[in-house]
Amino acid sequence: MYKKTITGVLLTVLFIGGCAEPIGGDYFFDQVQSLEEVISTEDWQGAKLRLEELKDLYKKYDWRLQLLGDESEYEGINEAISRLTAAIKIEDSNQALLELATISAYLFEIYSM
Repeated sequence: MYKKTITGVLLTVLFIGGCAEPIGGDYFFDQVQSLEEVISTEDWQGAKLRLEELKDLYKKYDWRLQLLGDESEYEGINEAISRLTAAIKIEDSNQALLELATISAYLFEIYSM
């Protein structure tokens, strides 16, 4: 009797504690915000460094995005990162900020379950 009660309470606590925060979501949102600040000040060298960090983060967690979102969402992020790379390369802050907003929107859709 006590084993079932303890097991039930433990599983409930683990379930509730596990649902408190999306897996890896904060990493992406923090990186996007950091990149947005650098682009807003038109620090293009810093933007290139932050972009590489975002690409590495995407490669590291793309499997999680594939599990949490649908194909159009994680492929949309990949395409937006490609367009963001081109915008940073030509130093177009308006296009770069637009692509960051696109990435943020896809991330929000993935992590808003």
